[in-house]
Amino acid sequence: MRFEQFVAGRYLKSKRKQSFISIISLISVAGVALGIATVILVVSVLNGFEHELKAKLLANEAHVFVRSINGFFTDYNQIISEIKLVDGVIAASPVIYSQLALQPKGTKKILGTIYVKGIDIKQEEAVTNFSQYVDGSTNLDDPEIVAQAQNKLSKNETLKGGIILGINVASQKGIFVGDVIRLISKMEPNPANPSTFFADVSNYVVVGLYRSGLHTYDNAFGFVSLTSAQDLYNRAGQANLIQVRATEPEIAESVAKRIQDQVKFPGGGLKSVPLTDTWMKQYTPLFDAMKLEKIVTMIVQALIILVAAFNIASTLIMVVMEKTRDIGVLRALGASKLQITKIFMLQGVLIGILGSIFGTLLGLSLCGLLNLDNVRPSYWYSLVILLPVTLQIWLVFFQPVKPNGRRHSVLEWSLRLFWFVILAFVIYCIVRPISIDSSVYQLSRLAVKIDWPFVVVINISSFVICFAATLYPAWQSSNLTPVEALRYE
Repeated sequence: MRFEQFVAGRYLKSKRKQSFISIISLISVAGVALGIATVILVVSVLNGFEHELKAKLLANEAHVFVRSINGFFTDYNQIISEIKLVDGVIAASPVIYSQLALQPKGTKKILGTIYVKGIDIKQEEAVTNFSQYVDGSTNLDDPEIVAQAQNKLSKNETLKGGIILGINVASQKGIFVGDVIRLISKMEPNPANPSTFFADVSNYVVVGLYRSGLHTYDNAFGFVSLTSAQDLYNRAGQANLIQVRATEPEIAESVAKRIQDQVKFPGGGLKSVPLTDTWMKQYTPLFDAMKLEKIVTMIVQALIILVAAFNIASTLIMVVMEKTRDIGVLRALGASKLQITKIFMLQGVLIGILGSIFGTLLGLSLCGLLNLDNVRPSYWYSLVILLPVTLQIWLVFFQPVKPNGRRHSVLEWSLRLFWFVILAFVIYCIVRPISIDSSVYQLSRLAVKIDWPFVVVINISSFVICFAATLYPAWQSSNLTPVEALRYE
């Protein structure tokens, strides 16, 4: 072992005259550890939130949306064929979007409005992961379900087909699979009595529930077949939107530009130019806000680590003051200025390394706790609390003491392990119930995605900052002359 390493290690392990200094050393390590743990946790949560939100959005949304200035496409199959020839396009599907009033069968109360999306299941599957999120049948014209529901209606009533409702729409309105609901597409005044209205009512049977995890769909959407939606609006063979899936979500903007340049609608002039939109444009404010939050968070966390670095510098300055006479002895015995500098720099580096290790472990542990999805069994409470308490009682009252006055190290370490388990369990109980408002953030729980390159970078950055904090105290210690150091009281 090198001389500098040996002395630096002895200084860190030795009992100092002033216990305050050792406490400061621990605080310095804790400061670095908490700074790194906080940075890892916050950035992982932001990354996880962004990744989870983007994944759910792209699983339920198309990459590019094509509309016509006329409102409806009269020959959408021909237009889809042309769109598929555009470079970067892998699939396209026709859609009819509308907003309709919802009324359960057997009641006169309108429960509000929902967005109804008329889709062709086969073509929709090529653009989104629709069936992945459906609990129940994905066949909107399932003859068995439709026939059973038709039997519940009177002879004068007919069933338009099946509908898949968002899970929260159904739960909030008390609607279940197999129930018949009414969709009111329009209401017109009664010429005979202007105070009353004629309602255009269509009956649908709920064949499935849509559970995407996104507030936008789960709370406000229903899905019917494309032919059924066309019948609702007397738009046979028409659609008011074409969804497009690109080879990669990131090229959506360039694909939209190519569609505008290469695809032309009948009519000439402005009517021939497609109106395009992308998922990026629709959610740009949300993702920009998240990027800004991430930048601000990293700046704040960098300041926390800087504060920890100042603690290290303060600690080393106090160590230099305490070890002044030792420095004089070392210099008198032949230690060079460079060796003295290395001794105190190594102390600071060791504090930084310990802080980085503990901080990384703490940050990753908290990330792991947030990612746990399982429900805590009730018996865990008794097991986690009972075991360390029992062991503590046994160690205090019943465990024989060794001749040197020390108890068996195995039990001591076991006890420490159990108390650590309790601490982890308490942290878990604190962080596990964390939930977020899905109506604002789309997701209902925090998602965590660890960015391993970032973990490496933050550790290296912390080490560099901690190393820089040692330069002045180390330089101060090396400039002490042996005579002045030995005279120091």
